[in-house]
Amino acid sequence: MDSYSGIIIEESRRSEQFSDFTPIPCKGFNILCKAKRYGRWWVLKGLKKPYRQDENYKNLLHKEFDILISLQHPNIVSAYSMEEIPEMGTCIVMEWIDGITLEHWSGSKTEGEAIFLQLLDAVHYIHAKQIVHRDLKPSNIMITHNGNHVKLIDFGLSDTDDFAILKQPAGTPSYISPEQIVSQQADIRNDIFSIGCILEKILPGKPYTAIIKRCKAPITQRYANIDELKADFMAHRNRHLSGIKRIGIAALACIILLGFISYPLLHQQEKSISITPAHHEAKKDTVIRQQAKKPAPLSNGQKSLQPTATEPSSASQAQAAELISEGKKTIDKMWKESGIDTIRSVEKKSEAFYRFIDKSNDFITTTYPQTFSKDIAGSKKTDIIYELSSYTSERYVKPTLSGFQSSR
Repeated sequence: MDSYSGIIIEESRRSEQFSDFTPIPCKGFNILCKAKRYGRWWVLKGLKKPYRQDENYKNLLHKEFDILISLQHPNIVSAYSMEEIPEMGTCIVMEWIDGITLEHWSGSKTEGEAIFLQLLDAVHYIHAKQIVHRDLKPSNIMITHNGNHVKLIDFGLSDTDDFAILKQPAGTPSYISPEQIVSQQADIRNDIFSIGCILEKILPGKPYTAIIKRCKAPITQRYANIDELKADFMAHRNRHLSGIKRIGIAALACIILLGFISYPLLHQQEKSISITPAHHEAKKDTVIRQQAKKPAPLSNGQKSLQPTATEPSSASQAQAAELISEGKKTIDKMWKESGIDTIRSVEKKSEAFYRFIDKSNDFITTTYPQTFSKDIAGSKKTDIIYELSSYTSERYVKPTLSGFQSSR
């Protein structure tokens, strides 16, 4: 039996058990192949023919296997063994990832943020083990088709305290830090530079411009570690989400305000019907017909048997005025209990304002009218709702929305 880096390869696990070999395009000195064994897909990673007898490249392959076999993280590709494969030579046997590279991925900003956070978790994990990847780039980050999970791959250029094999700059020009070109010493801030380049690709512009700039700054001005970078990223993300939520709540309040305004407008439109020409003609025709049927004047002592039209009594008018007054008091109490005037946080103030809008609207249009007597119906009921809607809009809704606008 053969042995590599302390991992024993048994006869029962040799290459004859692999089938359905499918080459995977790969740049550089490595060769990749997708193959099946025991009904499961695997990836075989070896060296291209010109490099198979070169000790430096053989050591790089063995080094990558030793690194991968020591890592167990959901966002890092898993390695299982190192085996001799016909026509491929010595290969690392790794899990097959059903997905695409970040280089070809496209998605929403929210998805991009989730992917970036997973990448930070993976890099934080390897840094804690004193491993510097040194070749972080979109083509070395896999995104699964099922759930957009990150899988960090290709540790062939990684350096640890135990390895110092590379005698040339490691990394890809577009993502390599300037100091990697002139120094062989691995530093976690090399990876932080590359992470800034990746962030710029998947989440360009605001609100992460300052983070990208700091990641790509001279090494002494960069984030010292992933924890510091992640804390700043989360702070920028949360402030941005808070701003969106604040604007969203204000927009919702505007919609509700339209509800307050539309009711009075509909009420006014309802009243305007009485002054249209068609209405005048109908009213005139009714008066003529009524006069034609008008009975002769009654003599003294006779009583009319005709019913008389009822006019709004002073009692019902007073009752309506009292209902309006009591309704305003209740709305004032709702506002005071909401505590909106005492809340400093814009986000919390927005949430409290929304609750007030919802509660007052329900009170004015549903709860309060249910308490009216039978005498308060039709236009009387409509007038009361109109007055309370206008009162709430002018006294509380409009001023508060103006305050939100000035705070933006």
